[in-house]
Amino acid sequence: MPAASRRRRQSPLDERLLDVVEEMLASRGLEGLSLRRIARRAGVSHGAPLRHYPSLAALLSEVAARGFRMLSEAVDKAAAQLPPGAGPQARLAAAGRGYVELAVAKPGLFALMFRPEVLERANERLVDASAEAFEQVVHYVRAAQDAGWQPARDTRLLAGIVWSAVHGLATLWADGAFQGATRAPDTSLEEVLEINQALIFGDQPGGTR
Repeated sequence: MPAASRRRRQSPLDERLLDVVEEMLASRGLEGLSLRRIARRAGVSHGAPLRHYPSLAALLSEVAARGFRMLSEAVDKAAAQLPPGAGPQARLAAAGRGYVELAVAKPGLFALMFRPEVLERANERLVDASAEAFEQVVHYVRAAQDAGWQPARDTRLLAGIVWSAVHGLATLWADGAFQGATRAPDTSLEEVLEINQALIFGDQPGGTR
């Protein structure tokens, strides 16, 4: 059964609480987030969130699962925007751009997704969504290998390395740490992405490659 069909049916308040957490992550980050503050922001009683989610970790896990689904959509959308003649290597590069761009657009949500100590690791929606996100990377990497890029490497290991390179850039840029450490505040994300991809692929993965 597809993961999407296993997600529990959500009420309007469920969705409202998820929206509120995402808004609060965008405005103030994870620190200081509590069920009481979330309830106040949502305009409901202090106990209302507990009738839908048994704990703050449960609620945050649902938000993180939503984030992984959004990430998967952003990655596929970025790869699909290339012209029909673009090859698998170019689509893998575009997928990486979609990953970074989502992280930069939603840094609070992105940070939550990789904070296992505040989440329920066994949450089914979170486990499914995060696993699907990595399998998506594996898919793009395997297609690039089939087209001649690093064909002898273990696909899943190679996918992990590509992911780590892209994720590292995404995290540093979203936090503003990259610009500060490199003392290059005027450097554009586009320029940094081009260099990142050149290092991964050995050349510019444009055209039909």
